[in-house]
Amino acid sequence: MLDHTIPKPNSVGPYELHQIVEGLTDGERPLFYDAGDHVVIRSNANVTPHGKEQPKLKLGDMSVFRLRASCFAQTKRTRHYFPLGDWRSRHKWLKKRARGFEIIQLHSRAKSIAIKSGRMDQTDFTGVLKVTDVEEFNETLKSGVSGCPRAFGFGMLLIQ
Repeated sequence: MLDHTIPKPNSVGPYELHQIVEGLTDGERPLFYDAGDHVVIRSNANVTPHGKEQPKLKLGDMSVFRLRASCFAQTKRTRHYFPLGDWRSRHKWLKKRARGFEIIQLHSRAKSIAIKSGRMDQTDFTGVLKVTDVEEFNETLKSGVSGCPRAFGFGMLLIQ
């Protein structure tokens, strides 16, 4: 899997971006991260000639990371988003989903975003992680952090 960075206008919305990304990857449902003026796409497809591999971290290695997620508690089929100021619940939510790594330091910023069916939570995490299981960590890099709506560009763990 390679990370491909391509420029994008800020005006491209989440639904359009999802369709663009799937078109660039021949229908594959890859992870992607919308950074405003560019998008990072993690895929097996040859999206650009300049794709980059993720850094290879070993057991005990530490790295700065970024992650965009939608944080919620779920009862039956209903999602309950945390109040915007509730950073403790967001941090607990992410720590519960950390596969192959532990979180050493964490910061989050949350907002509510409009989608066709209403509103949803968007939380941007930055922090420092430490690899605790290399195989499981590499799987997280490949498949994303669980519980995040990938169609909106959520769940992709970016490491430095």
